[in-house]
Amino acid sequence: MTQFKKLAIASAIAASLMGATSAEAHVTYHVSATGGEAPNVNGSTTTGSWTEGSPVDQGYVGNLPSTWLANIHHYNTVYEVSAEDAITNHGASNDFVLASLANRWNPTRSWGNALDYGLVNLEVAGHLTVTVAADSGFESTFAPGFTLWSGWGDAGTGNKHGAWNGPTAALPDRNPSNPGSLGVTGISYIGHAATSAEGGLATYTFTNLAAGQYSLWIGGNGPTGTTVGSQTYVASLTASPVPMPAAVWFMGSGLVGLVGLRRRTANVVA
Repeated sequence: MTQFKKLAIASAIAASLMGATSAEAHVTYHVSATGGEAPNVNGSTTTGSWTEGSPVDQGYVGNLPSTWLANIHHYNTVYEVSAEDAITNHGASNDFVLASLANRWNPTRSWGNALDYGLVNLEVAGHLTVTVAADSGFESTFAPGFTLWSGWGDAGTGNKHGAWNGPTAALPDRNPSNPGSLGVTGISYIGHAATSAEGGLATYTFTNLAAGQYSLWIGGNGPTGTTVGSQTYVASLTASPVPMPAAVWFMGSGLVGLVGLRRRTANVVA
């Protein structure tokens, strides 16, 4: 095998393992008829329009209002979700915002009505790093918290008007690791992250996720209620491959060596 062929094969293997990194990110936003923020009410996913296609076209049938959808096609590409991205790159109007209100991710104040609901279509299996931060462009004092679920939910299920992330008289053991799902069926809790720092960020890497559909619920983790404008946020999502064990690489190298040895032996016999 010539050196050129070896290099070509190595490059092809690397490309297939790592995925393309130069493709354009694919995020679509839910906007009103005038290009601003769409209504955040139950069953509103089909109202207004979507900048690059509705999640309904990809099978979303839930009742919770969805604000954005990130289609993650490739590894090592940062998929940014922000008002600036929506306005600059996706045709949203200048008054479009991404925000929660009243710090209702906070377990002592939890209430679904104040959350922002994002959808993720993960097309590559592996690790997923999620970061949610206060949007400095809006001088945000957001203290973000978020919860990741597998699935988008069953048809017609879910009601954002209710407590979910903290204890109630009926459910005293409920907490961020056992949050309740606002009546959405067909989803499973995966994990969460939060910060109590105003103007801060929360980040977490979820490991070994299968390709599929996921839901990201975002809200504030501050101690008191605040206005919508102070809880604007920017989210970023990045998929990365699960590293191949060293033994697999050694096995591959051994196979290549055996092929080369057999070729040399054949040439000597000839």
